[in-house]
Amino acid sequence: MSSSPVSGSPVSGFPGAAAPLVVFALADRLCALPADAVAQILPMMDLARPPGVPPLLAGIAMLGRTAVPVVRLARLFDLPEQPATAGTALLHLRGEPPRLLLVDRAVAVLDPPEERLPLAEGTTFAGVAVAGFALPQGACVLLDPARLLLREEERRIDAFLALERERLARAGAGVP
Repeated sequence: MSSSPVSGSPVSGFPGAAAPLVVFALADRLCALPADAVAQILPMMDLARPPGVPPLLAGIAMLGRTAVPVVRLARLFDLPEQPATAGTALLHLRGEPPRLLLVDRAVAVLDPPEERLPLAEGTTFAGVAVAGFALPQGACVLLDPARLLLREEERRIDAFLALERERLARAGAGVP
């Protein structure tokens, strides 16, 4: 799989708008993010696993000269983690700080159906899922990218990255 930029109109009135979605598989479930929240869909790549990497992270990916944390989305949602395959993908989220989400595979970029499904109890991932859809591939939940990580999780990741940048600077790697 090559790097795929994701385009689409902005999600107005999120989560009720009919803007394109990036649909992906995570364990035995289909999930989606608004396409405007995803900058790129990348193939799995070699990840660095420096000492002290938080359990929520699969590792660190280098995008150009930038070290970007790779969040284990399955672990975040307490779903079974699958071994990496040729279809494993990384969703590069837009915005700062940069983040990559590890997903089992990217399924499609598509417009959501107009009809919403009620979210079954236990499928909201602690309020991260905001809508449900029936797709030809199965039931799909729409995730709110702003709710993916708790502030404490963000702080832990940021603290780890600061330590890692310091370690790399001492080693002369000069990675931002």
